Amino acid sequence: MEIGDFRLEQLSEGIFEVSAAGSIRKIRDHHAKETEKEAFPRVGLDPVLVDTGSTRVLLDAGLGMGLDRREPDPETSNIVTNLDIFGYRPEDIDAVILSHLHYDHAAGLSFTGKAGEVTATLPNARIYVQKAEWEAALNSLGTHPGVSGMGYEPDDLYRLVADGRFVILEEERREIVRGITVIRTGGHTPGHQVVRIRRNGQTAYYCGDLIPNENYLNRFYTGKIDTDPVKAKKARMLLLQQCWRDQATLLLYHSVYRKAGKIVRDKNRGFALKKG
Repeated sequence: MEIGDFRLEQLSEGIFEVSAAGSIRKIRDHHAKETEKEAFPRVGLDPVLVDTGSTRVLLDAGLGMGLDRREPDPETSNIVTNLDIFGYRPEDIDAVILSHLHYDHAAGLSFTGKAGEVTATLPNARIYVQKAEWEAALNSLGTHPGVSGMGYEPDDLYRLVADGRFVILEEERREIVRGITVIRTGGHTPGHQVVRIRRNGQTAYYCGDLIPNENYLNRFYTGKIDTDPVKAKKARMLLLQQCWRDQATLLLYHSVYRKAGKIVRDKNRGFALKKG
């Protein structure tokens, strides 16, 4: 996919299912039928790589399953294996923008070596996160991870912070590199941010968990998935309206089927992804 002369690749880690208790596991057989009691919600995990030609920026870092070599499935995908598919090495990534710090978006940043040391997966990358989000992660220690089950697990991030890899943002809006801007929305989490990619008259928005999949395009009611449901609802509506005005492409992190598409109006004047 291209936005102007920027190259975009979705680094899919595959399809996962999330239990009511919050555990997440890779689906081994997509065609296996499950009873209603056995079935769990399914989500995709799709970090996005933006190559501007001079800078390579990763939008979220995935789960990183298998990076510490404890994953029994040798075919388990992660950031390193997915970068390799598109001809990149971990050392090639210059920056990571985290929509928020829930572990299904941030765990791929590090892995634990055989000696127990925490090591950065992307050794040359600076990591951009909102100050309110880092504070929320710290304040979550010792608390229940939340209804969604995919909460904060900041333990492995301390090493990266201590090494000066994190850039803590306090602005509501900041251009990270030319054409790539973060916009703090809050709502889903206190410091949630989306990413606008704009180049040569074309625009895309990476929505993080504010609009995680196509089911949220017209989902304006409040829900338990967000820490501030009212704020999330308002931010979602404003973002979709802006996307419509910009005729932008949406990049969806948790979609199982439609992972990207240009936003259009359907026959009922709702939002939809353009087919084809």
